[in-house]
Amino acid sequence: MTPSATHKTRSLAQSLAIQTQVHLPGTAGRLLKQIRDIERIAPLFVEAGLIRSVDRPRPLDVSAVGISTRAVVKRAAGGFLYAAAGSRVDIGVEDNVVATRGEDSVCEIDDIDYEDQAKRFQLIGMRQAYELADRALSSAEPYDIVLMDCPLLLNRSSAPLRAHVAHAREFKRTVETIDAFWENHRENLYPWNPQGPVVAGLAAERFGAIIYVSQQDLRTEEGRKHVLHLDDLALEPLTRLLDSQDTIMGVGERRFINGILGSYTRTSGIRMNTQTPRMEPESVVQHGVIGLHYCAGPGTVPRLVQLVGDEPEWTVTAFDDLVGRLMALTVVGGRQAWPLPLQLADQELAALSAFIEHYRAGVHAEMKQKNIEAVWLSEMDDLI
Repeated sequence: MTPSATHKTRSLAQSLAIQTQVHLPGTAGRLLKQIRDIERIAPLFVEAGLIRSVDRPRPLDVSAVGISTRAVVKRAAGGFLYAAAGSRVDIGVEDNVVATRGEDSVCEIDDIDYEDQAKRFQLIGMRQAYELADRALSSAEPYDIVLMDCPLLLNRSSAPLRAHVAHAREFKRTVETIDAFWENHRENLYPWNPQGPVVAGLAAERFGAIIYVSQQDLRTEEGRKHVLHLDDLALEPLTRLLDSQDTIMGVGERRFINGILGSYTRTSGIRMNTQTPRMEPESVVQHGVIGLHYCAGPGTVPRLVQLVGDEPEWTVTAFDDLVGRLMALTVVGGRQAWPLPLQLADQELAALSAFIEHYRAGVHAEMKQKNIEAVWLSEMDDLI
């Protein structure tokens, strides 16, 4: 039967061509409007003191630890095998000359079912990162900065459902590891010890913190609790920012943060535990959780730095010093550049995919040969 004249059929290519012609002008116009909105609003963040320029130390002298984690999954026997590993690389920089000083690693290999893989791997990565940080700080080596490529604290969204026993066990184990780390080392870390090393978590996502703050009325006591160093904020630009809330929400987090952060700038310190109060472990959260975004240089992706503590221990000068060092350490990698210790640590994890593939092949071979069952059955007569 031929289609009626009122219901003509179209190929996918024809449908796409029509939609392109219809929507292209509107999409381009909407994006251009968002760019103009960002260009109009960005100067207000600078005038208000929410965006600050940062000077990099010259020359750079720093002893830093980079801790990177990764998990790789492969299908096997109707389920999954995984390898999760953490790598630590120590570097020293003296008068801009970089040298590696040591390394360490942890790993685990196991099978895993389908439930909450991503969340469980995040828990495993955080636990492994803290294990490596604990071993570093327990050594006799002096450090200025300890960097992890993961958040320092857990969000309650990582908590498991009651039925997920393995997930619940990993969540409890991770919380205990984080709690023990800060209990054992907190008094020796900055800002509690002014000469102690800084422990910081870095991430490339989680851009919502500065947007959340920009929507608060920072002239009020309730609004001011979200931002540190309030004496440096200018009220008049903050008032104008309040009138731009709808515009800010319409831009989108990623485009917004890339628009307001220029090269070698950072945001003001933000109290993250006031925005997300359900963080774990509570014994660490009570000391304060600070976040700030920074852009290391032209073309690089903004990063979020997470720190433990609060003012008056953390100051504008301390933030500038830390972020300046992170910017100076971000020297290679292009748009996706990380501080050098984290890049070197991440390179150590490149062999993980090939290793788990080799491990899967070995598991399959053992299962086919049934050597393990043969060993078990050979001792069965002794048990009867």
